[in-house]
Amino acid sequence: MLSTKKMITPLLELGLNKYEAKVYLTLVGEGTSTAKNISDITGIPYGKVYEIINSLSSKGFSTTLPTKPMKCKAVSPKKAIKKAKDNMEEKYENLEKHVLEKLEPMFTESKKFKEPKGAFWIINGRSNVVKKIEELIQKAEKNINIHCSANSLSRLIWHKELLKEAKQKGVNINITGVINKEIKEEIKSLDFCDIRKTKKSENNYISIDNKKSIVIEPIPDDDNFKYGRDLGIWVSSESFTKFMDDFFKKKFTKARKIFPSSQK
Repeated sequence: MLSTKKMITPLLELGLNKYEAKVYLTLVGEGTSTAKNISDITGIPYGKVYEIINSLSSKGFSTTLPTKPMKCKAVSPKKAIKKAKDNMEEKYENLEKHVLEKLEPMFTESKKFKEPKGAFWIINGRSNVVKKIEELIQKAEKNINIHCSANSLSRLIWHKELLKEAKQKGVNINITGVINKEIKEEIKSLDFCDIRKTKKSENNYISIDNKKSIVIEPIPDDDNFKYGRDLGIWVSSESFTKFMDDFFKKKFTKARKIFPSSQK
């Protein structure tokens, strides 16, 4: 099997998760393989292998063959990388379109009468994104809303002391995240927050006092606190932040509370 750390890391940055990277490397090394063979080599549960194969196929990294039992094979790295590149470019184009559709009209309108109240900035790199998150938490006076993936929720634990200080100042901290058994154990140290379980999260979102917010795409979405090519869009606009908070509140209200005894 080819799953050395050196080979897995670039695949994570192309948008695969750790299991997908392991299965793809197995297929590259084995050629055509069955789900059972992949499970035996990688140690990934047999039932989960089918889910991973389907995901790899949708991302353009593998193809399935109409055999019994079902077999699959890797798409060539050259073709797979091109597909991943096309997907990432499309994602950035959609993100750019969405942000500009919401912010450009506000900017144009406000310029007619006075200096703009809001603006947005691009923040590159996980360490810079982390600094901005810490700054937002420290400036919060009334509430902090956070929506994140499982690994991002794991990284949030590093901000525990700042979040505690905010809580002691009377700030309400509301969090929705993707929560599995492992993460649930980890986040017990954040039980002073109102944490609720959501099914899916591709990007992360943090806002304070319905005034300022940051939308983050973690690249890759792992539990490393410092290193990553994250893309953050920091927005200092009350109208945009309130717009995003409305979506957050809808998800938060419907989500199941993880620590019933936590107090807002």
